[in-house]
Amino acid sequence: NTTGEKTKNKRLIQTEVASAVEEFMSRIFEELDYRKEAENAATFRELYGLQSGRTDAVVVPEILKEYCTEHVLVMEWIDGEKLTTNVNADARDSSTLVAENLALIKLAIDSTLGQLLVTGVLHADPHAGNLLKVYRDDDNDNRSKRAGKPNSSGSNVQLGYLDFGLLSTIPVNVRNGLVCAVAQLVFARDVEAVTTLFGELDLLPEEVLQDDTERAALAVAMELTLEESLVYPQQTTRGATQIPELKFDKLLEGLTRLVPRFQFRLPPYFINNARALSTLEGIAKSLDPSFNVLQILYPYALNLLITNPSRSPVVDATLQSLLRSRITGRIQRKKLVALLEDSALLTGFRKRRVVRDVMRTPEGKRIVGRIVGEELNHRFTGGRVFRSRSRRRKDELRTQSVYYQYLNL
Repeated sequence: NTTGEKTKNKRLIQTEVASAVEEFMSRIFEELDYRKEAENAATFRELYGLQSGRTDAVVVPEILKEYCTEHVLVMEWIDGEKLTTNVNADARDSSTLVAENLALIKLAIDSTLGQLLVTGVLHADPHAGNLLKVYRDDDNDNRSKRAGKPNSSGSNVQLGYLDFGLLSTIPVNVRNGLVCAVAQLVFARDVEAVTTLFGELDLLPEEVLQDDTERAALAVAMELTLEESLVYPQQTTRGATQIPELKFDKLLEGLTRLVPRFQFRLPPYFINNARALSTLEGIAKSLDPSFNVLQILYPYALNLLITNPSRSPVVDATLQSLLRSRITGRIQRKKLVALLEDSALLTGFRKRRVVRDVMRTPEGKRIVGRIVGEELNHRFTGGRVFRSRSRRRKDELRTQSVYYQYLNL
């Protein structure tokens, strides 16, 4: 029969080995071409260098293109030291040095998240040898540098990047898929919803996701993988979602095990993304064993989920699924407040500040208008057709006031 023939002809290894090897080898040759690295460095400097004006800007050496060839790379000299240097200095200076280095690592993670989720151009190899603590070029800084000690204020140092042989370009659909996957995983703990996003993440072909049997098997396999990869805290913060610690090595190991069973593919940028964050978290943990990269990644993803700068229908659908009741279809105030509390608690901002920031974005205004309209519709008409008052209000402050009342702020 047809089913039997399909089973008989089905390959044991459901992945494209040849294409994976070709991609790997092309990346190797790309890294060996210094003209390509010079282009990468110029791109990275333009996007993230100090002259870019970003709040998470970093020091990037200028490439002297007139001296560069396929085999020679010439760039500006940057004077600095590794972020792991002198961590075991004498006790008097060690705590200051650790705090200073840890602040720069957090900046590196913020920068990496911006590269990964916003611009889509990622430095894919941010290991300890490629990150520098760069001292500002003034007399006080030079004296501190010569003495081998940082300025206690920590204000005289900046983060520097080296080695641009490997930049990853992340498609916008993958960036949006990552945002949604983090929110579904941490806020809702919905593994099945995460697996449905594998198409957006370019990890599985659409035909596999459309196959109910395969999708169910994948969800079971992902449950086991995430049980091994996520470690939830024993103590919880009151009012906040539990943020697990993500074991990147276990996650990649588990995903690799799925490759033979499903038509699973691990694009280079996916592996590079995980490696970049894992490397940075490893450096941070060497300075602070309690460091958890998801504590930074989760609120970053929440902000992009709520504001939806790319106007992605997938992001909008994910936000709706997180907020709406599966029974009534209405937005649940409890879930909305929990989402805002997560953002407030994890960023240190008050809920009013979070709401205000959201309402300054076009997508945030649309979401707030929808929420207020639905609530007024339900209160005053019992769910009958009702033209939302918020749509007739031109004064944003009045909408904000209704929204605050709705949230009991």
